Amino acid sequence: MKTTDITLVFQGAVKPYVTREHDDFARNIRLTRKVLPGARIVLSTWAGTELPPGLQVDAVVESADPGGLAPLKLGDSKANNINRQLLSTRAGLAAVETPYAAKLRTDCRLEHGGFIDYYREQLALDDGRDRLLASSFFTLDPSMFERLPFHLSDWFQFGPTPLLRDYWAAPPMSAKDARLYESQDHAAGSTVFERQFRARFAVEQHLCLHFAHGRGYTVPSFLNDVSDTVLMDYRRFLAQDAMLLDPWQIGLRFDKYGWVGNSPFQRLNNLMHLDWLALANPTLAGVADPAPLHALIEARRRQKALARGAFAHSRALHGLLFDPNRPHHPVRRLAARMVRHLARG
Repeated sequence: MKTTDITLVFQGAVKPYVTREHDDFARNIRLTRKVLPGARIVLSTWAGTELPPGLQVDAVVESADPGGLAPLKLGDSKANNINRQLLSTRAGLAAVETPYAAKLRTDCRLEHGGFIDYYREQLALDDGRDRLLASSFFTLDPSMFERLPFHLSDWFQFGPTPLLRDYWAAPPMSAKDARLYESQDHAAGSTVFERQFRARFAVEQHLCLHFAHGRGYTVPSFLNDVSDTVLMDYRRFLAQDAMLLDPWQIGLRFDKYGWVGNSPFQRLNNLMHLDWLALANPTLAGVADPAPLHALIEARRRQKALARGAFAHSRALHGLLFDPNRPHHPVRRLAARMVRHLARG
């Protein structure tokens, strides 16, 4: 695999100037070009978009905006943009002519190409069998705080171009599914985070479950369907068809969500590279000295088990602990210290 075998598809809205959030698409392209100088770059955005002058992309694909849906969560005001994301990603991937493709957001960039090295190593371990590489943030761990199986991150994805096209072939989300939990109760026992959802599935689930179902996996029938069969097949899907890398292993720089990497809560809530290794390569075949890595994986398991227990036993306090309007309450501060302690192991 050479860099000339890869096309980077940047998907999303673009502004020709540096925004108040400090988004700078022209900079993202310029810096990414330095990292992968041989790769092609495709921008997939909306018809009528004003582009920065001198933008260094190989192709621009413009699509008619299909519009947004009702906000994903009940307390949100921002539109659910899943159908926009589906349409523009598909259009960008349709313009790819190289064997491999990577899908990124326009507010991201690459600061190194580590994902290529990791992918090559995994190809060798798998005797040439391809996988879909994705970011650990936000690939949720359904045994933790948000029990949403098949929630594979869409921040960054890499793999053979036909595989990515298959992944992004899901049908649009219907207006009915986008509002399911306005008229229907969440499942009994849903956590405080799961009860926030308006839509039948999270955006990432909608994409992943259509792909996984087409490959024969048992997928959730509702948002937090954590039946034994679904969880077993989610683990099997991750072990056999996916590959998870942490953003710093990928080389992904996502300033807008820089806080996620520093959040002990999110490090526990998501499936990190260590968690994926435990699923995909439990014997650590191919690792020269597996003992230290085994020790890290075991420490991670204990860490998550303690966090799960603490979360389950504090259920009566969840309304207070996770109320964004009361960030300085003493109980919240105590819980935050506990999470930081657990995350450090």
